[in-house]
Amino acid sequence: MMTPAPEAPAVTLYVPGLYGGKGWPKPPPAALTHILARTHRAPGGSEGYASRALALFDLPPSAGLAGLARLGEGCVRDDRWWVRCDPVHLAVDGDRLLLLDNDTLTLEAHEAQRLSTRVASVFAVDGGTIEALAPTRWYLSLPNPEPLHATAITEVAGRNIHDYLPAGHARYWRTRLNEAQMVLHEALSAGHGGEAVRGEANSIWLWGPGHMPPPAKPAFTHVLTDDVLIRGMAQVTGADGTGLPAGVSCVDYTRSTLIVLRGAQGAVQYGDTEAWTAFLEAFVTAWWKPLAAAVRDRRLARLSLIGDGGPRHILEPGWWRAFTRRWR
Repeated sequence: MMTPAPEAPAVTLYVPGLYGGKGWPKPPPAALTHILARTHRAPGGSEGYASRALALFDLPPSAGLAGLARLGEGCVRDDRWWVRCDPVHLAVDGDRLLLLDNDTLTLEAHEAQRLSTRVASVFAVDGGTIEALAPTRWYLSLPNPEPLHATAITEVAGRNIHDYLPAGHARYWRTRLNEAQMVLHEALSAGHGGEAVRGEANSIWLWGPGHMPPPAKPAFTHVLTDDVLIRGMAQVTGADGTGLPAGVSCVDYTRSTLIVLRGAQGAVQYGDTEAWTAFLEAFVTAWWKPLAAAVRDRRLARLSLIGDGGPRHILEPGWWRAFTRRWR
């Protein structure tokens, strides 16, 4: 029998990209620095978007991310081996090959179906099948997969893929990646007689391989997210999952709630410091301050803020008394 979820009314805000990127040239906005200085810090745990999400839900690091995301798409749970096989655009930048992830693509459903069918032909000899559950989210299943160690797409977006190519049975997987690129090139070049233009899917990225983990005890009673991966994690742990609300006024303060806000993530991946700053300033005003006021008024027992790297920031009623300055 599953252990009941925590009953204390608490909110955890998960904001990937909170601290910027490695070697980030711009400091955080003053509004964010101001609020973080008034919190208690605790270790954040595993680094990386997916790894930290698994830790938040108390799921094992070996859990198959593709299977969890597929569950979040609304599919019935199964025990097959799955890997995300997402369409991406590879852009040449000098001697580098940069990955522009599936969130940057403009794929219509019919085109996604056509292209995913072509890619499926590459894996058909191995008994593989591909499900294009959304235009930019594809899922590959193989009955007897070769060993695969792959990096989540959120960690590769905007970076040189040569540092993140699949390992395990590397020769097999890299051969299949090359074959997939060839069939996509053929499918796309017929339309404009040249190389794929920016925004078109000229390759795939494999990530999140494995099997679904067994059902786990709930870490939260309610999860608010627009990400199918997080939605799948919520479902496998027995939490209620819904899309992001219009604002903090829709948050139920009587439950243990996780809210995932990804507005800074893409900005960090692609080095957009202005968008990063603008999101964090809006986040402080629209989310943190109203929720912090609920802690001050004891409507919330705890408010936590965590990024995909760095420490966890915690605000509790007792801790609030250490600070007497008014919010500005």
